[in-house]
Amino acid sequence: MKAYGIEFTRGLFLAPLSGYTDWPQRMLCREFGAELCYTEMISAAGLTRNSRNSRSMLKRPEDDRPLVAQISTNSPVDAAEAARLLQDCGFDGIDINMGCPVKKVASKGGGVALMRDPGLALRITEAVIGSVSIPVSVKMRAGWDASCLNAADLAESLEFAGVDVVTVHPRTRGDMYRGTPRWEVFEEVGQRVRFPVVASGDIRTPEGMSLARDLGADAVMIGRGAIGRPWIFRELTGGPGPMPQERREVMLRHLDMLCSCHGSRTGVLHMRKFISTYVRGMRDAAHFRVEACILDKPSLLKEKIDEFFDRACSIEHGHDCHFL
Repeated sequence: MKAYGIEFTRGLFLAPLSGYTDWPQRMLCREFGAELCYTEMISAAGLTRNSRNSRSMLKRPEDDRPLVAQISTNSPVDAAEAARLLQDCGFDGIDINMGCPVKKVASKGGGVALMRDPGLALRITEAVIGSVSIPVSVKMRAGWDASCLNAADLAESLEFAGVDVVTVHPRTRGDMYRGTPRWEVFEEVGQRVRFPVVASGDIRTPEGMSLARDLGADAVMIGRGAIGRPWIFRELTGGPGPMPQERREVMLRHLDMLCSCHGSRTGVLHMRKFISTYVRGMRDAAHFRVEACILDKPSLLKEKIDEFFDRACSIEHGHDCHFL
């Protein structure tokens, strides 16, 4: 498939995920097969007002490509200005968030709230497309709630506006991340538009990926499934899961990268969000999480990680890792 002017062979993307998809997470996922990555959701207003937090999300190594910057906004003016700034920073595309269900975003008219106001959603999209020469995409949900399932209608309008790609999460704002996904939305959107449709949400296995593609998705986007599990991209294409030593090595490298990105203390704090899934299914994982999450120095956390894997895996004796 072709999206953002780039040909992709596998169609495996890493989703924009606030608090998680900084450059360390992106680079690890690329190693395991993610072909395209997105930044964390960046506030367009924050970026145009030179917010330190928004600007910090622009940090990346030179080889963190291709990379699409996602913005959240309720203002065509802010959206256009932010898009120009991001284009000048060298991003490969701009993605407009119309799917975030979090109250602090939706209550201000951003994220999924834009699906309740298709007119504003379209004006924002047109403002961004008119301000940059790089491709523009939109990430949305099935709708606001069960009475407003308008993803296909909105996608059709976005196509006429000039959008390059649309990503759809098969739940509404009312669903949040719970309940049965509305898988049929991929087919409904795909039948109405000619641009690529990316499926997002609850895709964690090759079977789930096949289902999304059978329903018309051209690619899949992985978000929460990649937290502490960057090898999911390898697994989705039939590759093996990680052996214990690989888990250890990836975990330690992730910690080093987070400290390089955010500084030692903040890097350790960020690592706490990933620890649980890195060791999920391993014996004494719960006890390890408690001990690891009170440490605030990289050296101490590295010692604790090595201690855990040495005890759990007995690698030097060639024993198998002890899973529950």
